[in-house]
Amino acid sequence: MSAYPHSTAKLEIKPQYRNMKQVIDRHPHIVDYAEEAIRRAGLTPVRGSIRGGTDGSRLSFMGLPCPNIFAGEHAFHGRTEWVSVQDMEKAAETIVHLAMIWEERAAKA
Repeated sequence: MSAYPHSTAKLEIKPQYRNMKQVIDRHPHIVDYAEEAIRRAGLTPVRGSIRGGTDGSRLSFMGLPCPNIFAGEHAFHGRTEWVSVQDMEKAAETIVHLAMIWEERAAKA
């Protein structure tokens, strides 16, 4: 700013993309249900940290915890990003199982 004596600057920091882990950690059954759904679809769950999930982050902090669940993509956001029909089918099957698990658990409550 010393090079521009009549200039001004303002910095405002607003949280907009927070780490949803702090919300998800308070609701471990959500991840347990997702892992069970993945197993029911005939796959092996793999936990890991990823970047992305902007919608899930926003929804989690609005009161709807939303862990990231795979959708079948590979090489995210690059020129070589792709997804196979088989992977999309497994992702869809997982989501159907997840809905069934939530219904099963609600019926027991």
